[in-house]
Amino acid sequence: MLDDGVYGISFESGGEADTGGPCHRSEGLAVLRGGVILGSDRNGGVFRGRCLYDVAGGDVTVAVRLAVPPHGVLLTGLEAGPDGAFIDVTGCFPPPTPVSSTVVDIGGTPVAVELRFVGPLT
Repeated sequence: MLDDGVYGISFESGGEADTGGPCHRSEGLAVLRGGVILGSDRNGGVFRGRCLYDVAGGDVTVAVRLAVPPHGVLLTGLEAGPDGAFIDVTGCFPPPTPVSSTVVDIGGTPVAVELRFVGPLT
């Protein structure tokens, strides 16, 4: 289970193991409260969604809609164009100890995502 609070997020795509090309990294910040997550990355992408808890397995499924700003370029190389873009992303995270990570698919490209608990909301 993910606790309500502030999370640092790291994103990584590419690299020798995946594509033989360069590795691209980015970071963001998110707030989780009552199962709702809201955050942004350093390039202006904003995401909002929900966290669903699997009580039996302890995993958390995070489903967000990423809003990419006009002419924004994701670390996967996907370009949003003049109108921007919306991308639905879902990932399953194990309980953080204190870091939790998974790999999500964005436009056919795997992206490693790491959540780090920064602190509580109060």
